Amino acid sequence: MKVKKLCVIIAVVLFFAQIFCAGCGYTKTEDKPLRLHVRADSNMPQAQAVKREVAAAIDGYLAAELKRVRGYEQLLDAVNARLGAIKEIAAAVLRSRGFGYGASAILVRERFAERDYGDTVVPAGEYDALIVRLGSGGGDNWWGMIYPRDGEGVRYKSFIAELFGYK
Repeated sequence: MKVKKLCVIIAVVLFFAQIFCAGCGYTKTEDKPLRLHVRADSNMPQAQAVKREVAAAIDGYLAAELKRVRGYEQLLDAVNARLGAIKEIAAAVLRSRGFGYGASAILVRERFAERDYGDTVVPAGEYDALIVRLGSGGGDNWWGMIYPRDGEGVRYKSFIAELFGYK
């Protein structure tokens, strides 16, 4: 009799877990992430190496420039206002490494596949992104996050964990 009650309780819990699965996983405390996507000119080793240098230079620049920005709309405005500087940073890295092609930078909304950024998994969907294209942009890409950084503004939510008092 006790085993039967336990099985019924487990079945009910599993049933509700399945129903509320949409409430599990990634949630944001404010807005959706802002991604950084650097598209290399080609898959040649040199183009892939410079892509990573460009990504690091842009990431460092934005980390310093956006420290005081508050709110997602203000963040989008700040990045948009810096597109020329971002393009020039990318072009300067390319020139310093002897590449003859340039770079472009745009802020767009695009569909992305699910990505794992270390402690953060962002599900597939449409997201705002800073797209930096190096040359033709035909090579493999580098992905990163402009916002949130290091888990800032992100929390993970589980209905089942909250049901049992864990948050």
